[in-house]
Amino acid sequence: MTLNQRTTSLLLLAVLTAPACQTGVRGGRYIAFDTATARPVELADMAERMAGADVVFLGEEHDNDVGHKVQFWTTRMLHAHRPGVILSMEMFEADVQETLDAYLAGEIDERTFLENSRPWGNYFEHYRPAVEWAKANGVPVVAANIPRPLARSVSRGHASRVVGDRHAPWGLTVDEPSYRARFEEAMGGHGDGADKSLDNWFAAQCIKDDRMAESIIDALEQYEDDDPLVVHWCGRFHSDRGEGTVSRMLRRRPGLDVKVVSMSSGERLGRTLEESERASGAYVIRVP
Repeated sequence: MTLNQRTTSLLLLAVLTAPACQTGVRGGRYIAFDTATARPVELADMAERMAGADVVFLGEEHDNDVGHKVQFWTTRMLHAHRPGVILSMEMFEADVQETLDAYLAGEIDERTFLENSRPWGNYFEHYRPAVEWAKANGVPVVAANIPRPLARSVSRGHASRVVGDRHAPWGLTVDEPSYRARFEEAMGGHGDGADKSLDNWFAAQCIKDDRMAESIIDALEQYEDDDPLVVHWCGRFHSDRGEGTVSRMLRRRPGLDVKVVSMSSGERLGRTLEESERASGAYVIRVP
């Protein structure tokens, strides 16, 4: 048995002997739900069921400590079943891909990497563990998002100048009424559907989705000989209900086997699953 095989076997053993559904990570507890049945499911079973997919979306609440730990653990469990896992991240922008690759390959140190990759403010708490794990295990990491200056330009009404840029998507999709309705609600219910500034803000949201969708497809094609499974980390708004990044990816590559995991925070983790949660994805992770 090789070292990699032994590591995989040990991780699977740890996963398959994990505690029951309402279980804990250091710092908090969580429950995973299968939305088809509205019943709790073991995290290990959830990962095993999703391991045959082409793409798994792990939608997150960006600042939830417990949620990030469960997200990371789920990614590791998927990798135990599918060594061809590719980690795709909203949190890095496409123009820093070469810097990210250089760091993963050990060609630059962490300080140089961070100085040139614009990490999010919560990088050390919530994303560094996954990047370091990927680096140690030879897992590719995709800088999936559009660079912020380009998204900002779209928000100011300049989408035509951005689409087709080297680090932007080749197309912009804004014709998704249910996604637009959720966006307006998230923005506080402002706008009547004909507000020009809201149109621009929504276009900026959508160009992120289109760029991330193309990044995922590019990764599937780049690593097609390695039986790839792309695990995409993003804010859950980008993937809930199969909208946003998910729908744009499927427009480009119909037929992909996709699983969406959402996240929901609040009190009383064991409360009955709400209809909005059931609609959000194949699974929901409840966290404090």
